[in-house]
Amino acid sequence: MTLRRVALVILAFVLAGFAADADPAIAARDRADVAALHPIIAQATTEARQKNSAEAYERVAQLNLWLCEAGHVNNDSKVVKQGAQDGIAAAEKAVSLNPNSSEAHRLNGDLTGELIGVVFMGGMRHGKHAGDELDKALQLDPNNAEAYVGRAIGYYFTPSSFGGSKDKAVEYLRKAISINPNLGRAHIWLAEVYQSQGKHDDAQREINEALRIDPERRFAKDLMARSEKAK
Repeated sequence: MTLRRVALVILAFVLAGFAADADPAIAARDRADVAALHPIIAQATTEARQKNSAEAYERVAQLNLWLCEAGHVNNDSKVVKQGAQDGIAAAEKAVSLNPNSSEAHRLNGDLTGELIGVVFMGGMRHGKHAGDELDKALQLDPNNAEAYVGRAIGYYFTPSSFGGSKDKAVEYLRKAISINPNLGRAHIWLAEVYQSQGKHDDAQREINEALRIDPERRFAKDLMARSEKAK
């Protein structure tokens, strides 16, 4: 490979990094900026209706999942509920367009799980469907790391009397990280579970890893602040 070609390859990687950093949706997610996410979601929804493709609706669903994250960070259950409901509608559309899309089922399960904590009797009404959709996602793609995270969150929030298990949550999160070590969301939730178990050193290690992956993500920063208070 010539020096010129090497330089062009390096430049391509650098520009790709800048492009990722410049993504306004990711920047809004990292800031937990609800106001910034709303127009981005509106634009993506319009584009999805025009394209009418599973991938476009998956994008809308993912953006709404980030809106749910922003709602959690800002302690705003109305935002979480809105993001979940709108995201589920998009994910269901994606599933109808491509029933064999692991991501469409994963997003449907993840977003349905978001409803559990913000609607009356959410666990009984939505828990099974969320789990079934995430299991379907893993059946279609056993290496869908995000689906393992969604399943873990379900185990974490479900009472043990209804099949919940923090140990099972840890198992699924570790599996997600084994598939994708740079999945910040997996490290954040693993830290959350460890915190609840009183394993503060393990939690701190996962928070540090999440912040290494994405230093600006408020979800991880807030968990760091809570971790320091708990010491």
